[in-house]
Amino acid sequence: MFLRTHGPVALILLVSGLYCTASSAQWTNRYSKLSDFGHHVYLEQHELPILAHGPTDPAPAPDGKTLVFAAQGFIWQLDLATGQATQLTNSPAVDARPRWSPDGNRLAFVRDDGLDTSVVVLTLADGEQTVINTPTIELDPEFSADGKSVYYTSGVGDKLSLWRHHLPSGAASQLTDLPQVERNARRLASGNGLLYLHGNRAHRVLRARDFVAGTDTVVHAETLTYHLSADTHPSESLIVYSAPIDNAYHLWTMDLDDPRVNHRLTSGHPFALSPAFSADGESIYFVEPGDRRQFVLKKIATYGGAAQTVAIKTWKYADATGSVSLAVRDASKRPVTARVSISRSDGHPVAFAHDATYFDSQTGRHYFYIDEKARFTLPAGRYTALVARGPMTPVVEKTFNVRVGSATSYVVELETLWDARGAGYAAADHHVHLNGDGHHRATHQDALRVMAGEDLDVLTPMSWNRWERRIDAPLIGQESVRDGRTVRQGQEVRSHFHGHVGLLGVDKPFAPWFFGPFNPTLGNPDLTNGDVLDYASKTGGFATYVHPVVMDDDPFEQLATNPMPPELVSDGVLAQQMGLELVCAWTSPLGTAQVWYRLLNIGQSVAAMSGTDAWVDFHRTPAPGTGRTYVRLESEPTADNVLAAATTGKSFVTTGPALLFSLGDNIRPGETIASGTQSWRASLMSTARVDVVELIVNGQVVSTHKGVEAGGTGELSGQIVLPEGGWVAMRAYASERPGDAWPSMHARPFAHSSPVWINAVGSTDGAARAAAAADLLRAIDAAEAEARGAYGDVATPKLQARFDQAREKLRAMIAN
Repeated sequence: MFLRTHGPVALILLVSGLYCTASSAQWTNRYSKLSDFGHHVYLEQHELPILAHGPTDPAPAPDGKTLVFAAQGFIWQLDLATGQATQLTNSPAVDARPRWSPDGNRLAFVRDDGLDTSVVVLTLADGEQTVINTPTIELDPEFSADGKSVYYTSGVGDKLSLWRHHLPSGAASQLTDLPQVERNARRLASGNGLLYLHGNRAHRVLRARDFVAGTDTVVHAETLTYHLSADTHPSESLIVYSAPIDNAYHLWTMDLDDPRVNHRLTSGHPFALSPAFSADGESIYFVEPGDRRQFVLKKIATYGGAAQTVAIKTWKYADATGSVSLAVRDASKRPVTARVSISRSDGHPVAFAHDATYFDSQTGRHYFYIDEKARFTLPAGRYTALVARGPMTPVVEKTFNVRVGSATSYVVELETLWDARGAGYAAADHHVHLNGDGHHRATHQDALRVMAGEDLDVLTPMSWNRWERRIDAPLIGQESVRDGRTVRQGQEVRSHFHGHVGLLGVDKPFAPWFFGPFNPTLGNPDLTNGDVLDYASKTGGFATYVHPVVMDDDPFEQLATNPMPPELVSDGVLAQQMGLELVCAWTSPLGTAQVWYRLLNIGQSVAAMSGTDAWVDFHRTPAPGTGRTYVRLESEPTADNVLAAATTGKSFVTTGPALLFSLGDNIRPGETIASGTQSWRASLMSTARVDVVELIVNGQVVSTHKGVEAGGTGELSGQIVLPEGGWVAMRAYASERPGDAWPSMHARPFAHSSPVWINAVGSTDGAARAAAAADLLRAIDAAEAEARGAYGDVATPKLQARFDQAREKLRAMIAN
């Protein structure tokens, strides 16, 4: 994923007489926005705490007898001798990342209420709490050596910097002022300084700050290493940190007095996170995901050896517990896998013990996937479950009571508005990622579980690069099938400035995995996305420009702000076959559609594609399949058949609504129809309100119709006089963002059919073709100017040739 960010855009969009007050329909930040952090989803995923059923964030006590950790949204204290974990906190929010005061009398931790985070200092003897909070994000507390102050991270000033809060006086002072992210402060053994993480775009480093000498130096550097967490030895000038080798995360120790040498403690392919030294410094505690993607507490000797599991034998909850079983059935009473969110009456979320727990940053809900049935042990009280399965299933709400010592069972039945398979359609999400430095570490089998819960037939995770790390590189081309659902691994070429390109149906990766003017120059800089498209063509794959346009507004009216990837237009003009990701969680389908319309108008049969661009291993992510393509099939829903149908336009793309469109005698998208007077029909089904339905001919809205209310279905029909050439399609969307988009997790309910071509695929209307060509020429001029500014004196003849060739083709269209 990579979104191009630019200056302000107009705040009013005119669409067929309707005004949309939101200028961009993509995902928005839920937590306070930071001014120097472009992609807030990465900040929220990688820098904020997570909710998990098993232990995270271990913090050994100063007396060496106990250890605190976070689990199920609470802070727990583990007696290392008996293995009993006792619940210490019980708030509606999620508590995480605890740290001890030097005397062992207090704990400081992060409290996350789903909209904001704060730091809480808890006195264990009496339960008194001191809250450090501002309107922005607070993270990662650490006590000073004398216990009178707490070091922490705050977003005051619109970026995450280190601060010091003096507990007796309440005074706060800023310690650092570096760009982007500074957190994970750890007190140095001397007591006169801190070790902390600094993340700035591609770089993640550990810095040592000496309060006495006034120095602040980098002691260890990585690139995009989001789990670069560290701890300091209690008495030695020694640190431990977690850092990767490809997909694995190892533990390393390093002497701060000689940082040129480090020592790797772990072997094999671990995923060791959140290391913390024991009180005597002889051991290091950490967590690692185990079976069912649940975190397991482990420890390893500081100077090396085999890691051992630290058993949690009993859990002593603050309130007495009971159990509840929840089963999910479809309308035919058959067991199904479903997406479930459960919360206590005060809002505290329930974490799942049998798989990963996720967070939807649009609604603030935690959720997980139940395979037909699951049993929960919960503190007594009243709970509410929300259950859904894909975009065509309205959310079912179930409220239940958990009683002390009792076991109860409930069954939830789900209805669907539209049976896609029964209508001859298969559902595909052609752009997600399996692993991307999330916490859950995913496999194809994990993806298949999510697919079942979202009623998805085909999923294409894209392997991608983190600079020198090629995430999931060995999986490219691999296919996994279970219960008729297919995962097929692709690749995302993250050429940043040029625009990202997704490769579908390839068996070997395109190389290099990244290039462009703002990347390290590791070879010939004269590379283009045209090379990627050629590679796809030669290898039998298919290339799609992913997450292309952020704004709802017509990007051709905003060319001064460079709203499109610079190579998108020239590649769209020149490509023999290409896809354009019309639906994505992070970008606008309305703005992207304006690019698509112009390419169609010059006769380029660019396929409308969709992808959520979610991560199966992330904690904070929209669910895969919440942006999807429904393709019309006359054969089995294999990955190849579904891709072929999508690339030939036998489809509609959607963030939720189902939109079936036909002309004449059941002529459907991907087919051709004669010009002249023709009838048209449309069926619309949606779990969310969709108030605008528009018939589009050659990029122009020719008629506007009413949509449906949430949970509604509707039928539309009419007649239209078609020109001699071009295309016709239909789209439906919500003019305003819904307050709650579930079961979708996208900001705007939207659906768009692929085109029905008039007379022949690739036909054009002369006036529409000339107008589109003129707009595309202006866009290429703007892209060339942007490229010249970005590359400076670096020669890029191949890129220039692409611009020139596209211009020549467009000028010929205008002349004719």
